[in-house]
Amino acid sequence: MSGTSFDAPWMWGDLRFTRAVVRALEDDACARYLKDEEACGYLVGPANDALLCDELVPLPNLAARLHQLDPATFFRTARTFFAFDEKKFNDAVHRGRASGRPVKVIYHSHLDVGAYFSATDAAVMSGGDPPAEEGGSGRLGAGPPWPVSFLVTSVRAGVSGPVVDEHKLFVWKDRSFVEAPFVILG
Repeated sequence: MSGTSFDAPWMWGDLRFTRAVVRALEDDACARYLKDEEACGYLVGPANDALLCDELVPLPNLAARLHQLDPATFFRTARTFFAFDEKKFNDAVHRGRASGRPVKVIYHSHLDVGAYFSATDAAVMSGGDPPAEEGGSGRLGAGPPWPVSFLVTSVRAGVSGPVVDEHKLFVWKDRSFVEAPFVILG
């Protein structure tokens, strides 16, 4: 799939997230913080309300397994990288479209560094080449392979456990990822 052939309203921002979805995302992000890994998954919503996301589906973060199998290529651990089974995710995108509950957002968390779209995030999510070494530069690809937006959640150490301190939504526009508006309902 090419990132330029899609036109789904949720790809451009102005999304609305239910409070329950945000709570579930924050719970997932905090639980995985305690496992020293980034959370990842996707948000779903009704096709007849294109900008609403009302369901969260967490995905296993495969980064630790990739790092263990090939630490030279996958030099980042699950603490600073997320990876998921793209075939299963692609199947979910197709099932969601067919059922009237499309996948609208891929989410992931950052641990102790803030909510931003990193060079690695941008390269991987656009089909490009991620940095070959820590601090290196990546290459952006043609665009996201799925018609989605991207939500990044920042989780930090708190006095009594991990706390979420920020959410930012990003969309692919003019061959780069830019921050976009969203609201949390209720």
